Amino acid sequence: MLIPKLHIATLVYWLTFLVTASLPLTQANAKEGATVPELVAMLKQGGYIIYLRHGATDHTQNDQDLSDLRECSKQRNLNTQGKQESRLLGNAFKELGIKIDKVLSSPYCRCVDTALFAFNRVEIDMNMRATFATNQTETEFLKRYLTQQLKMPPLAQHNRVLVGHTANLREVTNVWPKPEGVMHIFKAIRQGYEHMGRIPPSQWNSLVK
Repeated sequence: MLIPKLHIATLVYWLTFLVTASLPLTQANAKEGATVPELVAMLKQGGYIIYLRHGATDHTQNDQDLSDLRECSKQRNLNTQGKQESRLLGNAFKELGIKIDKVLSSPYCRCVDTALFAFNRVEIDMNMRATFATNQTETEFLKRYLTQQLKMPPLAQHNRVLVGHTANLREVTNVWPKPEGVMHIFKAIRQGYEHMGRIPPSQWNSLVK
């Protein structure tokens, strides 16, 4: 049986699309991004959205009961490393004069604590909660919300910080924020947003010379 060439081309197109869309960040769709010194210079000028994954956590703990996200004893929380790295980030921002207009955080304790240790302030945003603990309808809403946040420019000469989880950013942008504590930097543009690069917590010391 002969298959029309048009049908074959269509089939190849959709198979390629589905495989590419399902992949995590790979060489095919990854953007190398700016260097750490370049990213620091950008942040000092302002105008960027910083997606900060919560700091390093104690993986002997598990999220047990998420019915009340104010109850930290039933969640996976920051470990000593996560607290120290968050403080280091905040100190670096102060020394470099990097201005922040808002610090929005998922209500999970590990995210709120990351924001407080780093910036000593936080606005808890329920729409930043983890998509991995929601149903499909809620997940789609949270994805749209994050997309809007990435498209929304901060105040002039300032940056905005979003403290959240791996799943949310990966599902919206196909960028996988690893390891814990990594920051990914985005720029709101007319067409939406652009991923500028990343700074892992291991390089936060290099933010201050």
